[in-house]
Amino acid sequence: MFIPSPHLLWAIAGLFGMLTVGTCIRVLMLRGLTDSKTESHRNSVLSWWMLAIMLSIALILGHVGVLALLALAGVLSLREFLQILGWQQVGRATAWVVFAMAAIYYTSLFYGYTEQMRAIAPVAAVLVLGAFRAWLGLVEDFIRVTAAAIWGVLLFTYCLSHAYFLLTLPGLSEPWVGNLGWFLYLVLLTEANDIAQSLIGRKFGRTKITPVTSPNKSIEGLMGGIIVTVVLAIVMAPWLTSLMENSWVTGVLLSVVSGIVIAIFGFLGDINKSAMKRDVGIKDSGTLIPGQGGMMDRIDSLTFSAPAFYYFVKAVF
Repeated sequence: MFIPSPHLLWAIAGLFGMLTVGTCIRVLMLRGLTDSKTESHRNSVLSWWMLAIMLSIALILGHVGVLALLALAGVLSLREFLQILGWQQVGRATAWVVFAMAAIYYTSLFYGYTEQMRAIAPVAAVLVLGAFRAWLGLVEDFIRVTAAAIWGVLLFTYCLSHAYFLLTLPGLSEPWVGNLGWFLYLVLLTEANDIAQSLIGRKFGRTKITPVTSPNKSIEGLMGGIIVTVVLAIVMAPWLTSLMENSWVTGVLLSVVSGIVIAIFGFLGDINKSAMKRDVGIKDSGTLIPGQGGMMDRIDSLTFSAPAFYYFVKAVF
């Protein structure tokens, strides 16, 4: 049975401390807004508290909790993804295969087959879904639906699971809070980058960076998000990672690069989701999380930042 270290519990307490400060700031900002906007912001704050509680429970449960949290987020995102594609077009049989593949994948990770799954999963997604749909004669819209199903499995199962792979990398020195710190570091920086890019872009954004895919994105917002993420990466690195174990100079440099990698790839994950939603003509992927849309809207950045950060850490250590 996993017993969380006192240091990890202090880190979780710090997380809720930051969330409390953010909530107070948000409450002050709600003054003078209309009732509809106030309700939307209030729902968003409550959702952040719910997500923080779920994240904390996962951390307290250890590797199993983290894997279960990622599996839940991945399956819910797959469901939303297939829904926006259209259940009738995808077909019940294809949907069942997609969910079965996700279940087999996460079960294999639970039993320790991480290296095997990391190598096999992408190829298996192509072979199984392509062969299955061809065998059943589902030739109508074959390329689009098959490619989309493969894309969904890779994005919300394989790519997302790299956040868990961080906990299984050999040769990493244990951070102050334990190996779970790497996962917490990635998640906190990814979410902080999302928030910073949104707030700074809303306030100072003038130069559009993706006018077709996501018109609200700006160069100012992107640069502001990178700066905030880099600063937080340096501050949190000594506690949540072992980037500083050799020397402070090297550690700060690696933390800066970590922040840049997570910020840029988080941005790319965000606009990737925007492109998918624009393709099907919807604003939110769902209504699962009040004030924040669906699960896809919440983990979009993580689907890109997780593999990017994992391979960066693997290359460094």
